[in-house]
Amino acid sequence: MARALPSCVKIYLNGEIVSRGEARIDPFDRGFVFGDGVYEGLRAFDGRVVGLSGHVARLASGLAATGIPWDASLLGGVCERLLEANSLRDAFIYMQCTRGAPGPGEPVRSRVAAGPIRPTIFAYATPTPGLNTYAATPTKRAITTPDTRWLRGLIKSISLMGSVLAAYEAEAAGCDDAILIRTMPGGEKLAAEGTSANLIAVVPAPDGTQIVTPPLDGAPILAGVTRDILLAAAARRGVEIAVRNLPEHELLAAREIMLCGTLTMVTAITHLNGKPVGEGAPGPETNRLLRVLVEAIGQGA
Repeated sequence: MARALPSCVKIYLNGEIVSRGEARIDPFDRGFVFGDGVYEGLRAFDGRVVGLSGHVARLASGLAATGIPWDASLLGGVCERLLEANSLRDAFIYMQCTRGAPGPGEPVRSRVAAGPIRPTIFAYATPTPGLNTYAATPTKRAITTPDTRWLRGLIKSISLMGSVLAAYEAEAAGCDDAILIRTMPGGEKLAAEGTSANLIAVVPAPDGTQIVTPPLDGAPILAGVTRDILLAAAARRGVEIAVRNLPEHELLAAREIMLCGTLTMVTAITHLNGKPVGEGAPGPETNRLLRVLVEAIGQGA
């Protein structure tokens, strides 16, 4: 988990490193008024950003899809500056690119900007646990809830109301997270992902069990960089993970359920909708996949 921001945190804003108290963002910025922007969340261990090329590619894709003009290749340099400015080695880094604020005399509520405007680029870094703290698998309790988010899951939009409301629903149920269930046009209900992390489950199969993760174009879901690292590392280790749709009924019968993400790493869901998953503790495949991920990151993924 990311820790609270220290009061003396240094942030990145439009090319400059400034203190939080010095930062000035136009209240008419389209990110604030419309949620018109994209973001990235990255993790650094021992001063090195994990999966940087994947994050750059995903940010570039989101910027292109939304028409926000910023060079995603600058992301690595921003991360380096933030880590140095805040004297951090292990950190979570958040980067947000909005379309910017309209100029004087330009309409504030127009859905389409009056003309080219300067994007607002904001980022911060906050301390997180080091890689050596993942000897034991983290755990969470979760609920299932309908996925009411928009359909363009490949755009990492800063507008997260659907996920926020699902997270509040989970908290009200005494849980830590929610697994989102998308009802498809034909009526089939598919498990998608958590509120901020991808989903993996170990489900019964004719010859025992199968490890499954939903595809990007199924529910749909976010293209998780940590998920990509884990899938590649697992394949190298001979661990087969099937990328296929995961119907809700299979999720509810799963022997193990886990979430995978930048902050989540591999976290076991020990209870779902108030019932234990498997033995109600991290299962063998969950523990193994966490070890695979930690090893891959330690080797430079």
